[in-house]
Amino acid sequence: MSSSLAAKFEDIYPLTPFQQGVLFHVLDAPDAGMYLNQQRYTLRGDLHLAAFKQALEGVVSRHQILRTAFLLSGLDGPHQIVYRQARLPWAMFDWSELPSAESSARMQAFLRSDYQQGFDLKRVPLNRMTLLHTGHDMYEFVWSFHLLLMDGWSMQVMLKDLLTLYHSIRTGQTVELETPLPYREFIKWQQRQPQDQAEAYWRNVLKGFTTPTPLVFDKTPPAGIAVRPDFKEKNVVLDEETTNSLRLFGNKYHLTLNTLIQGAWALLLSRRSGTDDVLFGNAVSGRSAAIPKIDSAVGLFVNVLPVRVIVPPAARVIDWLNGLQKQQVEEMRYEFCSLASIHRWSDVPRDQPFFDSVIVFQNYPGGVAVPESAGIEVVNVEVIERSNVPLALVPNPAPQLALKIVYMGSRFEDATIDRILENLSRILTELPANAGAALASISYQVDTERQLLIDSFNQSLASL
Repeated sequence: MSSSLAAKFEDIYPLTPFQQGVLFHVLDAPDAGMYLNQQRYTLRGDLHLAAFKQALEGVVSRHQILRTAFLLSGLDGPHQIVYRQARLPWAMFDWSELPSAESSARMQAFLRSDYQQGFDLKRVPLNRMTLLHTGHDMYEFVWSFHLLLMDGWSMQVMLKDLLTLYHSIRTGQTVELETPLPYREFIKWQQRQPQDQAEAYWRNVLKGFTTPTPLVFDKTPPAGIAVRPDFKEKNVVLDEETTNSLRLFGNKYHLTLNTLIQGAWALLLSRRSGTDDVLFGNAVSGRSAAIPKIDSAVGLFVNVLPVRVIVPPAARVIDWLNGLQKQQVEEMRYEFCSLASIHRWSDVPRDQPFFDSVIVFQNYPGGVAVPESAGIEVVNVEVIERSNVPLALVPNPAPQLALKIVYMGSRFEDATIDRILENLSRILTELPANAGAALASISYQVDTERQLLIDSFNQSLASL
């Protein structure tokens, strides 16, 4: 690197396999609005604006990933470049004197506009920070970024840094934050992993699986016509009794909540598709890598792996769930593999999607504690994130288990998603009470749905 370039750039290194996959989809459909993340934090209290902005500047200076752009040509493949400096992508609007209805309308319009704006991958910064003063002591802080940069876990790390720096500036106390792990270290770790062992493992796991598990889409996009994904969301919150029942069940049998949700989703896919061999995607944190300080690192560590589940009707629920959890532990040894490589090692044709649904379990490390002397508190968090998968199940474990489905309206009717959420909730309700029962005994239909099927069957008989 020449001296002039060295003065401008701090580092340059290749993309991770997962970043390469994201980049492929982004370049293939640049206007689809995929792989963008918009985080919205509702703040309440006496917010000191100058101190807040200064704290944000400290976060940008501290974390290389916020000064990173992408070089798409000119070397042996795409690379990411870390700039020594990057401007703070900061804006602020004061709507505190507006009527609540107008302020709310402006907020929704801003969120849509901000998300649709997107990013130029070749220019820093690839994130935006906007503070909106919406009331006397109420603020909305919107932090948007491209998913090529970082994942949701990383945002929790940076939010903690932001509030720690803000508190230090407000109180005049000196704080020494630990030097963050450079993202390059994660890439070096990935390059050292045994690809031959990983290939053998995934070929064995996926052997004989040839057809993606059908989700039974309601709509088929017109052939040859590009359709911009129209993402929608629906969610349901399980009641306190059901949530506690699942946690007690998991504790008793040493099962994670993620295992229970994966099991319920596999069972529902099996019932809806009519096959005992199903496949779906699962987002993993990527933080199991044996690298010091990786839990507090910032970057794109997450990966998506295929989960193949056999659903034998006669198997006992608890035995089947234990087997599923052991499978998850084994897969963690090879979570560094790119999904494109795993697809290539499988028997599923490359011109077919590997899977049409993915589970994104939101289990980030703890909440962010804000010292009382900071004068503010985080009272709500909302996240918008989009990928190229037609349906994403996004469970959030606390305080009561919430199940959100992000789906493409061009593929599903809203009523279909409602039924899927009802079916999944029913299975999660039944699992804890039927540990020793056969999988075939677990019902996924709610009472009203079951009665409709019975009535329809009886009407068919009467017409004979």
